[in-house]
Amino acid sequence: MRKGRVVSFAALGIASIAVCVLASVSVGTRVSVRTYRMEVAFDGKAPWGDVGPEVEGEGSPTVLYRRVGNSYCYTAFESEQLTALLKREGARQATVQYNVFSAFGREGKYTLRSINGVLLADGKRTITQVHQSGGQILLAENEALSCP
Repeated sequence: MRKGRVVSFAALGIASIAVCVLASVSVGTRVSVRTYRMEVAFDGKAPWGDVGPEVEGEGSPTVLYRRVGNSYCYTAFESEQLTALLKREGARQATVQYNVFSAFGREGKYTLRSINGVLLADGKRTITQVHQSGGQILLAENEALSCP
């Protein structure tokens, strides 16, 4: 009977530690918004070459990109509605916002927040589901980028 209590206290201690760690990570996580003016490329045709679809058999994505030195930061997305809106506007450029997540002062993941004012995500809350991918294209060996 005593042994059962020891295990219970040990389990309670481990659970308490886990809750404290999760709470500190949650409290330590910040979301900041960054805004960029980016070029728009339709049908996956970017300056560095074709950007293929994420899923085999899907259409080519719309690519948002900006030049940083001799390299590029980009986001490719697949959304018929957003692509149609950009085409209707005759957009060669778009105002793009990103949610940038930081934990304990270090930046990590980022997500697409909005394109030309169309809100897609507000912090961790998704408003409109959009398939997206992105990153950086390094054209200069000695150039380190931090995208978005």
